[in-house]
Amino acid sequence: MDVEPRKTRDAWLALRCQLGESLAFRELVAEFERPLAYFVTKMIGDQDAAWDVLQLVWIRAFQQIRRLQNPEQVRAWLYGIAHGLAVDHLRKRDSLRRIEREYAEEHPEETDDKPTFNTEEVATVHQALDQLDLRLREVLTLYFIEDLTIAEVAGIVGVPEGTVKSRLYHARQALRERLKGMNHE
Repeated sequence: MDVEPRKTRDAWLALRCQLGESLAFRELVAEFERPLAYFVTKMIGDQDAAWDVLQLVWIRAFQQIRRLQNPEQVRAWLYGIAHGLAVDHLRKRDSLRRIEREYAEEHPEETDDKPTFNTEEVATVHQALDQLDLRLREVLTLYFIEDLTIAEVAGIVGVPEGTVKSRLYHARQALRERLKGMNHE
């Protein structure tokens, strides 16, 4: 498509959105969703995260389209929003990964040291596990028994990965104390 007819069509669509025409925003999404999804996916490298970012793009576009000064620039404006939100996502993700890596380096004993139990100890471990606080019990069960990753556990229980690591640390400590108490009985 030639640039001028495309800009005219884009401008017309943006103007209709700015005027609050009921189907205009839906048409805007239909027109730009695939190319924006492709762009954001290529930036982030994760299709699921890209769709999350794209939802934020549409929310921001819906909230701010009336302030768009040059409707013929709607394409560049949308890509600008997508770029900014993708960069924000990457910064947050990289920052979180750096923090997790630093934490793991500072506390190696608190990560990936899964205990092993022989068959005689299994019943005792399950009994001790039942005595733990629910928040501790759930992360231990998901991580050790169900063999899920920290990220998966975080998603299931709805807390950040750092919180899961902290709960795992405290849960292991509490479980050790319970097991010591049970062995002395």
